[in-house]
Amino acid sequence: MILIGRYLSPYTRRVAVSMNVLGMPFERRPLNAWQNLDDVRQVNPVGRIPALILDDGEVLFESSAILDHLDQVVGPERALLPPHEPDRRADLRILAVGLGVMDKAAAARYEMVMRPEDKIHQPWVDHNLGQVRSGLDWLEANFSRLPASDGLPQTVITTVVMYDFLKIALGDHLEMDHYEALGVLSRKWHAADIFRETHPDIDTK
Repeated sequence: MILIGRYLSPYTRRVAVSMNVLGMPFERRPLNAWQNLDDVRQVNPVGRIPALILDDGEVLFESSAILDHLDQVVGPERALLPPHEPDRRADLRILAVGLGVMDKAAAARYEMVMRPEDKIHQPWVDHNLGQVRSGLDWLEANFSRLPASDGLPQTVITTVVMYDFLKIALGDHLEMDHYEALGVLSRKWHAADIFRETHPDIDTK
């Protein structure tokens, strides 16, 4: 399989970490929609990453759809999302907030770096940062109540990737030390091979 996307994208990275956890080997093409738009459009007509080219040539778009397919391939015993309710619903709720935080963080970041300084609309930046903070507050409260586990469900994978992305993209604009439970979770897994092998710095070397 071939994974299209850079690890600076938390959406690409959550797929890569999940494939590592599941023991699914893959080749990666570190393309992004800004510098390699024509190439990305060859696999995703919208020009977005990640995309996953399966061994038979079929292409899957969007990280959640890709991860759903991977869970189907490995079966319910190894799937990274619980197969049954109410656990599945609870995990999907956590993922919805984590992905929403990523979306809002990306929106704030793009506004700050893609526009000339005199064209930045600060109220829009502040609005998105406010949504990021409220999402982080909710995740902090929920993860602090979860029992300790050595496993790596999709909720943990996505939350660690999200936390790393925020430190890189908005570290100067967010009070990351405020989120103690999320910080503990990130530090627990940050140096593990399955995460270290997908660190965003790899894309710049």
